Amino acid sequence: MLKLSFKRRLAFLLCLPLLFAACSKQNVSPSLPPNEEIERDFPDRFPSPIPPEYSQEQDEPETPPVDPEIWDVSDVDISHINPNRKLIAFTFDDAPKRTLENILAVFAAFNESNPDCLASATVFFNGYLFDDTSAQTVHAARALGFELGNHTQSHLDLTTLEQPTLQVEIDQTDTLLEKIDGKKRHLLRAPFGKVNELVRNIAQTPILDWTIDTLDWSGVSEEEIYTSVYSARASGSIVLMHDGYAHTVSALKRLLPDLKADGYQVVSISQLSKAHACPLKRGNRYIRIRKSL
Repeated sequence: MLKLSFKRRLAFLLCLPLLFAACSKQNVSPSLPPNEEIERDFPDRFPSPIPPEYSQEQDEPETPPVDPEIWDVSDVDISHINPNRKLIAFTFDDAPKRTLENILAVFAAFNESNPDCLASATVFFNGYLFDDTSAQTVHAARALGFELGNHTQSHLDLTTLEQPTLQVEIDQTDTLLEKIDGKKRHLLRAPFGKVNELVRNIAQTPILDWTIDTLDWSGVSEEEIYTSVYSARASGSIVLMHDGYAHTVSALKRLLPDLKADGYQVVSISQLSKAHACPLKRGNRYIRIRKSL
């Protein structure tokens, strides 16, 4: 029998536990913690996502849907309107006729001289008056910042029409105007101011009447047109004038500076609605647009 020295026997004895442990590990399968322990430990090893309400990068709030019953003025620019001034809306019916260019020229000249009180207006158009020449004037009105309104296709008494014809009267002019300003619908002014329940139901926008009627179409003088507006002026008023009359143009030349001197600013219907925080509802008739209290 091979005899080992004392040192070798001592080394052999010290290594036996290690050899035994190694052999034991080869024959025993490693144990895993129970499934519930794995699930319990998972959040500690991989933190769960931060709940949305605590996230630093929260989603932008959703824009509230536009009420289809309310005239949308979200894209109407009122940055040039002085909140310290009284506002009055000028409107012109029966366009585009021969004096529309002159009306635009009066506004353009006033605005150039009065950048602190820029004036605008709403023009109500009849579709049957459109041709290649007049359409260019409508484009010019839009470029000047005028609001385009619908005065129907043929200027008929809407209260005498059946529903299909009434719808066509409104839609045809809307289609013409859409080619210029990109809007599918436009504020409606009924010819002669005549409206019944059917017209109100068919209208897809508010219906605009007026506070002050200049009667310029009847042949009154420049002085009478001027006086009818200036003497009845009030904040929120809507003034009715017409395209096609020279006395209207000359009265405008006096009205714009005199109203400014009296603390007024001349604006369009939608500008008046937005600046006065007075929503306009589809199918409703408005003779004025007062400031919301």
